[in-house]
Amino acid sequence: MDKQNILEHVEDLLQRGEITADEANVELVRAERYRLITGRLSRDVRKALNIAVKKGRLGHLKKDGLKPEVYYHPVFKYMAVSARNRHEREAVKNISKVFAPE
Repeated sequence: MDKQNILEHVEDLLQRGEITADEANVELVRAERYRLITGRLSRDVRKALNIAVKKGRLGHLKKDGLKPEVYYHPVFKYMAVSARNRHEREAVKNISKVFAPE
């Protein structure tokens, strides 16, 4: 499923009252397999995701240097780790362009 279809499906469930807004945020991460957190999350969203981590519905890796924080579907941890490492490599590449331009 592409992101647009995932979003429409979760919005539909939300509008029909089958899930709450907190559950919708968790379902989005599960459907996308992982979500890199490169900015800020609202307190409510972070709380919902952390509760899902405690229940075992999501996994979580803390920010580590240039590697961003990530929430992920437990089955797809390898994809989350790979995306996180890719993000770090891109950040290092971009930083090196600033300090050592070609």
